Amino acid sequence: MIDVDRILGRAHELAFPRYPGTPGDERAMALVEGWLGETGLEVRRQPFTYDVRPAFRALRLLLVGAALLLLAAGLLASTAPAVAAAVLVVALGAGGTFLGWAPWLERIYARQGPTATANICARRPATAKPRLSLILMAHHDSKSHNLTMPVRGAWTVLALIGALIVGVGVVWSWVAARPPVWPGLAGGVVAAVALLVLATLRSGNLSPGGVDNAGSVGVLVELARILPARAPADVDLWFLSPGAEEDHMVGAMRWLDAHAGALTDRPAWVLNLDGAGIPGRVVLLERFGFGRRFSPRLSRLARRVARREEIAVRGVLLPPAMGIDAIPFAHRGLPALTLASGSLGRASMSVHSAADVADNLDRTAVGEVARLAVGMAFELMVKEEAPRP
Repeated sequence: MIDVDRILGRAHELAFPRYPGTPGDERAMALVEGWLGETGLEVRRQPFTYDVRPAFRALRLLLVGAALLLLAAGLLASTAPAVAAAVLVVALGAGGTFLGWAPWLERIYARQGPTATANICARRPATAKPRLSLILMAHHDSKSHNLTMPVRGAWTVLALIGALIVGVGVVWSWVAARPPVWPGLAGGVVAAVALLVLATLRSGNLSPGGVDNAGSVGVLVELARILPARAPADVDLWFLSPGAEEDHMVGAMRWLDAHAGALTDRPAWVLNLDGAGIPGRVVLLERFGFGRRFSPRLSRLARRVARREEIAVRGVLLPPAMGIDAIPFAHRGLPALTLASGSLGRASMSVHSAADVADNLDRTAVGEVARLAVGMAFELMVKEEAPRP
């Protein structure tokens, strides 16, 4: 039923630099639009523009400011712990708001701007009274960074560890008669250096995006070929390939702005595909930011289907500062789960770099993600009454 060769063939065809707003992005949209059109579904392009520069400026100012605050907290931890604690709370509060993807931050991306791209969406509308909506998606754009995703994640974790050490230094100063200077100082320096490194982040158009996200787009198109003919008449089925995921998920926000009203009168479920094909076990991205859950029910469903299909899975927290298209859906109360795959290795370390080629995709991992997605989709579609989120 699932043709892995076809998935990998499309992934290789799509694996070229395609940062939002570039000629490569336009070429990618044309490919995805054509592939989805071959399934016989109604395909529409939703063009939009945006300006991500204010968000990047705000992020850099925040990171530099937080670095200075954490360094100050570390220096004050042993001599003025109350002041150090207050500074630490301010730094973590400001950083947590931005890096944890607070919902109100979406306003930053609302303005029109110089970057033009589009969402590609195929739909098999319900032919009876709609009982539920099922949205399957995989973004089509790519980007390169001077800091690859694993490196960025490591620096983020290091910044959090440094802040934690500063906190330990503050507590130590409160309980000890002669507290040492080094815990607060060491933690402040570590956190400050990590944040200043993160402030150098720049995006470019060098990544072919094989793992991120050509393999997942290949899976999405395969699902569009398989599922519509077997979907009940009362299921509204969407296959969405957002643009500008690599610019803070702007495409998903724009699609929701246009369609959220149509999803409020019945249950809606979202399966996102991102990073499918990295060698290793299937990954369920179950939490984001500072531990917020996406959808416990979808997580349980994924594990149940995985056991039945004999697919090894593991749940993962998406660290602060890392974004995926499922986040805007979660902000609007729509249950979502992202399916990925793999572990730390050459393929995952290549993400957001020129080394992210389609040859990094693992046939077994691609097939298992596709099987899990199909199994979950059937489970959600055939229930007489979909469970609440």
